[in-house]
Amino acid sequence: MPIPMIPLLADFAIRLACGLALLLLATPWRIVPPAFFRTHSQIILGLLVLAALDMSRAGVNAPAGVIIGTAVLGYFATVSWGLGLPRLALPMSGAIALATAGILVVVSREPGAEAWTLTACGRLASAFLMGSTFTAMLLGHHYLTAPAMSISPLRRFVKCMGWGLGIRVFIAGLSLWFWLYSPSGSSHSAGVSPLFLTIRWGMGFAGLAVATVMTWKTVEIRSTQSATGILYIAVIFVLLGELTSLYSPAMG
Repeated sequence: MPIPMIPLLADFAIRLACGLALLLLATPWRIVPPAFFRTHSQIILGLLVLAALDMSRAGVNAPAGVIIGTAVLGYFATVSWGLGLPRLALPMSGAIALATAGILVVVSREPGAEAWTLTACGRLASAFLMGSTFTAMLLGHHYLTAPAMSISPLRRFVKCMGWGLGIRVFIAGLSLWFWLYSPSGSSHSAGVSPLFLTIRWGMGFAGLAVATVMTWKTVEIRSTQSATGILYIAVIFVLLGELTSLYSPAMG
């Protein structure tokens, strides 16, 4: 049975929710204030509701049902984090990450195994890159109210940004190569706008790489306010890059 293509807004929302849930699992709850986890879960919940509404509007009912169930789980995770019950909230957050990752893999199905694998890996890498960038930016704000908090969580997330960017560039390069040599009629054979390709690689990759290096330098000297400001720019770059990538599978 063919899997219907999900709308672009739902695709983007699921990717970001998956990445945020995954990075939430990597956040040390004994160090980071509880308010961070509650806010993080609320954002994930909002993204899942947005994805469910967009898919229901487009008539994509099967994945929408799974997303609705995941959103319900996200609600209970938000309540658990708000009540200070990390041992209950962590498994729920893990289930959300697994469910959203599974949806991204399923909706990436292509006629060929190579194309399916490449598209699925691209979506998962996109989720990880966006999740690490947004999580680092959100965590940076908490140093304003908790200046004595350890710098190690922020350093960890900036490292995740670097790893995520490297993986994303590699997969995007493979997608571009696959597009150049794919047979006509496949999803990767669709045309690519030179303007979008420039935005994708210029801002989404080169600009984000510069912002990541600058953030790392400021984190090393514990200049958290400067790091947060640079992370704002990094978020803009990653949004431009990942939204542009939705234009064509050849973008990665």
